[in-house]
Amino acid sequence: MLRMPLVLCVLVLATLPLSPHSGELRAQTRTAQQTQRAQFEQRRQEILLNLRHELSELSRTCHEQGQTQAASDITALSLDLTTSGTETVLPQLVQLPLSQNLPDEQKLWRNRVAFLREEKGQELYRLARQALRNDQPTLAYDLVKDTLRLNPDHEDSRAVLGQQLFRDPTRVDDATYAGEWVSPFEARRRTGSNPETDHPEFGWIPVRLISRYEAGERPWRGNWVSVQKEAELRRNFQNAWEIRTEHFLVKTNTSLEQGVQISRKLELFHNWLTTHFAAFFETPDALEERFQEAQSRRRVYRDPKPMEVHYYATREEYDRRIQSKNPLLAQVVTNGLYWEPDRTCYFFLNPDDPELRTVFHEATHQIFDLATADDRLSAARKRQIVLRERQARPWVMCEKSNFWMLEGIACYFESLEIHDGVISAGNPDYTRFVAAQQRMLNDNFFIPLQTFSSLGKDDFQHHPNLPQLYSQASGVAHFLLHYDNGIYRDDFVKLLSAAYRPDLKNVTAEPSLEKITGVRFAVLDQQYRDHLATMNAE
Repeated sequence: MLRMPLVLCVLVLATLPLSPHSGELRAQTRTAQQTQRAQFEQRRQEILLNLRHELSELSRTCHEQGQTQAASDITALSLDLTTSGTETVLPQLVQLPLSQNLPDEQKLWRNRVAFLREEKGQELYRLARQALRNDQPTLAYDLVKDTLRLNPDHEDSRAVLGQQLFRDPTRVDDATYAGEWVSPFEARRRTGSNPETDHPEFGWIPVRLISRYEAGERPWRGNWVSVQKEAELRRNFQNAWEIRTEHFLVKTNTSLEQGVQISRKLELFHNWLTTHFAAFFETPDALEERFQEAQSRRRVYRDPKPMEVHYYATREEYDRRIQSKNPLLAQVVTNGLYWEPDRTCYFFLNPDDPELRTVFHEATHQIFDLATADDRLSAARKRQIVLRERQARPWVMCEKSNFWMLEGIACYFESLEIHDGVISAGNPDYTRFVAAQQRMLNDNFFIPLQTFSSLGKDDFQHHPNLPQLYSQASGVAHFLLHYDNGIYRDDFVKLLSAAYRPDLKNVTAEPSLEKITGVRFAVLDQQYRDHLATMNAE
């Protein structure tokens, strides 16, 4: 899908030639980082293998004692807990304490399992903190998730992910309930004089109104109307349904239920993005502070200003709306748009896009932009001082170079898949990545990465081979996130962050993929070719 010239924005100037000495130093740094990451990964595997060994011994003991079902359960649990790299949905409910009514032999092995999970989970959490302090943020968050796989009630790890212990006041006498892990946003909505619930169909509504909603009634300006009447009234987008979640406000005239489903997928995406790309959303010092505050529980929560999303019932409504933004938009067919001036995403119910590829593409632009808008405002003011300009000019994203990465990362997230609440991205069979592969390997189309990185906003958007550039941008994003088990993932995040969050100490400097990775462009070119050639075998 085509991005419009006025929608995006970043910094940039000229990349200086690298001295041999600086190149050698970066190569040494890269080698040291890779060695360090390998050491952390080795320690991670040692902890998991030790847990597997301990559980295997416990399973063998149970089998010898005739507890065959217990032995089987422990073996299955061992495999589940010690297989790293798998995304799972964390349980929301707090684990209940062990029942004292169980036979003694069951108490023994269950207590032993609980002890081992807590012990090894704590070891993984300590390793996560060490990884963060050694500039390995992605690995640190992976280790936090490993910790919670072993011990879902590890409070520090839950706090790092922005969750807190909540006890539903309506279940204080429920012996089967020990509390649950929720966001501060959810905790607030579910308490107070008019508590709400996140209804499966209707989203957040007051508990006292559930029965009326389920009976087909809907509130309308102080009265109640039927579902059919409400749909008629809200067909006019001025009366659109408004679905509020923690980070989004979805307005739609399709249906309440459709709006709720879109808002939930956007929330899942936002939560996934802020943990997997944590170093983009927070500086290294802020990340370290997050871990420290998790231990002290000092983190102060404030409801974020929601990101607005408009979802129209028809393309015609959508076209009229975006064309009202700028007449030039009428000249290009789009399936979705993030309009930076009003910080809003615009979409329509598109039967050709049931997986919401366009929604995730544009939401990527919106989430990254709004998370860092204040940083670019500060950079524009600093640039005004440095260059002695009369007034601060708006900061244009990737105006002089690196524009590929803005579109590359958004195209990458078109591949997002959600199954039973679990998110995955980067499937090599997705059309964008297949196109990148075919253009290079079959069509022999490839712009060397040094030249590719030098393209700024106008050069990129007005290039005669724009579709091919989009394909290569998608492929390069996949390469940097997945090559050799993700050795460039944190570097890519740093590159994105440098563009969206300019360095106030040097606002005229441009981020460089070669400088950040410490790897020559010529080497990156060959690695990119190798990655595409073997991508489907990964």
